[in-house]
Amino acid sequence: MENSHLETFKAQAQGNGWPTKVNIVDTEWNLQLDEPKDDGGSNSGPNPMQYFIASLAGCQNEQAQVVAEELGLSIDQINIDVEIDLDLSGFMGTSDHSNGSYKNVRLKTTVDGKVTDEQVKTMGKKVDNRCPILSLLRTSNCKIESNWSKK
Repeated sequence: MENSHLETFKAQAQGNGWPTKVNIVDTEWNLQLDEPKDDGGSNSGPNPMQYFIASLAGCQNEQAQVVAEELGLSIDQINIDVEIDLDLSGFMGTSDHSNGSYKNVRLKTTVDGKVTDEQVKTMGKKVDNRCPILSLLRTSNCKIESNWSKK
């Protein structure tokens, strides 16, 4: 039986036109979200998808640090490039919902350090399997292409 490690994350959003603001509850963090001027915003901050893709990259990086430590790997630097293809039909109101809107994720990760190609592949598989944000995309039937290589 697996151990459960449940943690609840909270946020509060306030919208009074553009930009919108999100406060992460019980911390000092305040995020400002906006849209580009072409989309009706004032371009004063990242849009929600930019935060989401940054969250995926950050989660992958954090998980990679944990896995590298668990495997006893000597990592100098990890570079992660992420692209997500999103069908905006639901968001734009031309479809009734946004279910299945995430179509493709492309992750290209290069690892620099005293590691072998095989160690990087093993680390990458563990990271991809453990990252909860990537898991969210996987369960939405999004096609995921993840490539881990040694620099």
